[in-house]
Amino acid sequence: MRMTEQDYKRLTRKARKCGLTRSGYIRLLIHDYNPREAPPADYFGMTRELKEIGGNMNQIAFMANATGLVDEERYYEEVMHLRDALQRIERAVIGQVDKVDFEEES
Repeated sequence: MRMTEQDYKRLTRKARKCGLTRSGYIRLLIHDYNPREAPPADYFGMTRELKEIGGNMNQIAFMANATGLVDEERYYEEVMHLRDALQRIERAVIGQVDKVDFEEES
């Protein structure tokens, strides 16, 4: 297959953004699949942290339903943890930080 250097560079860039080789990218296009860019490296740390917070809040809700009592301190801590995580995610997504380390902050 022949292409201009500009097309070659564009193909290379697009394939790399999707985490694919150039030939893998082209094969997907031939099969009418439009490859998407791979999620940012922090994506999995972000989702892991949100799932952990959600699980903790679910435990608090379960205990509140079972006993009729709410551990207000633990609930408030989790709400604050969620708020902080969402703010870090927002900053990472809109580009106000170069890289957010979700492993250290969880």
